[in-house]
Amino acid sequence: MTSRFVTTLRVRFAETDQQGVVHHGATLTYFEVARVEYFRNLGFDYRRMEETGLSLVVVEAASRYHRPAYFDDELRLFIELTQLRSASLTFGYEVRRGEELLTSGTTKLAVLGPGGRPRRI
Repeated sequence: MTSRFVTTLRVRFAETDQQGVVHHGATLTYFEVARVEYFRNLGFDYRRMEETGLSLVVVEAASRYHRPAYFDDELRLFIELTQLRSASLTFGYEVRRGEELLTSGTTKLAVLGPGGRPRRI
């Protein structure tokens, strides 16, 4: 697997509060955008995987907010696979505006098979 990947995203108005600052809850959405594009880049199709009864579910998530992002900012979303275990994957993320680090974080995903039982990768 490719270990590090980057994609871009422009902050939408709906992701901001009254001051035009990105709401903290949008960060997990940004992590998900990065993750889906990461897998798409590898030729991995989430929809086809789910049709076979397999799923990747977030079981842990953490975010650290370094600086705010604002409406209409163009952001670079970095993702890196940091740990691959028999039935889980852990990713690290960075959200940047230019070179400026705005948010960093991690997610751990479990691999589940039919019936919601853990399954080896």
